[in-house]
This record gives sequence, structure tokens and C-alpha cells, in this order.
Amino acid sequence: MMRVATLVLSTLAFPTAILAQDGAVAVDELAGHTIVTADAVTFSPLEVPGFEPGLELAVLHGDPMGEAGTYTLRLRFPDGYRFPSHWHPNAENVTVLRGSFQLGMGTDEDPSAMQTYTSGSFLHIPAESPHFGAVTGSTEIQLHGEAPFEIVLANTGA
Repeated sequence: MMRVATLVLSTLAFPTAILAQDGAVAVDELAGHTIVTADAVTFSPLEVPGFEPGLELAVLHGDPMGEAGTYTLRLRFPDGYRFPSHWHPNAENVTVLRGSFQLGMGTDEDPSAMQTYTSGSFLHIPAESPHFGAVTGSTEIQLHGEAPFEIVLANTGA
């Protein structure tokens, strides 16, 4: 006979949401929970040497530039944005939230090598794996991984 575990929601104690200083809604901060509502996500311009202007960043959790720890961030790209081959010292996990995200692996930046990923797609890119890409339409992705989040241009080593 198979046993089925049933979760009875009425017996659980859910903490009450409180507004954090940065506008994010945080829940039970003592336990380390963080909830960020869609209207609390704030993007800022992100300038990356070797990348086109127009890229925007929103940090949702953690410190991507810290020496350790986990982070979650979002990147927003304008229509037609292209980014050069680069890699990261740590693995990155990518979820496409909106738009069309094209990604190719390697340093040759051959557009025919790019695959297209749409809303809901997930990609795990191992550490030190060169990749390049582009977007079609305004596109937003969410990244999470282990800090520090660093970008190394593949063709220059910078």
C-alpha cells in the first residue's frame, strides 16, 4: 500500500510580510527568507567593459560581487542586444523570464551556433565555459549562483 503525505495548510503558521528598507517585501527576516514582489524589482544600468550599452541589472538577493555566498539577479536586455563571448569563474544558472534569448557556446561567436530559448527555459552553464549571445525583443533573464559573479571576456582574457 502506498502512503501519501498530505500537507494541511491550515496547521502551518505563515509569517506576516513586512516592508524592507529597499522596498522589497521580506518575510521572517530572522529565518533568512526574502520575497521580492514584481513591482519592487528595480533595474539600474549595468556597464560591462566590452559589452554594448543598454544592459540593466536588478539584484534580488545576496551580493553578486561579494567574496562568497549565493546571489540572485535579473538582467534586462533591449531588443537586438548582442553580447560577446565571455565566461564566469563560477557556474551560472539562467532562467528566461521574458523574450527570446539566444546563446552559443565557445569563443568563435558564430551566430549559426546559437540556440534560442524562450520564456520558462532554464540553462546551467558550468564554470569557465565561454558563451556569447543575443536577444530578440526586450528580454529578461534571472541568474543565480555562487559569488563572486565575474565576467571575463573570452577573446581578450580581460
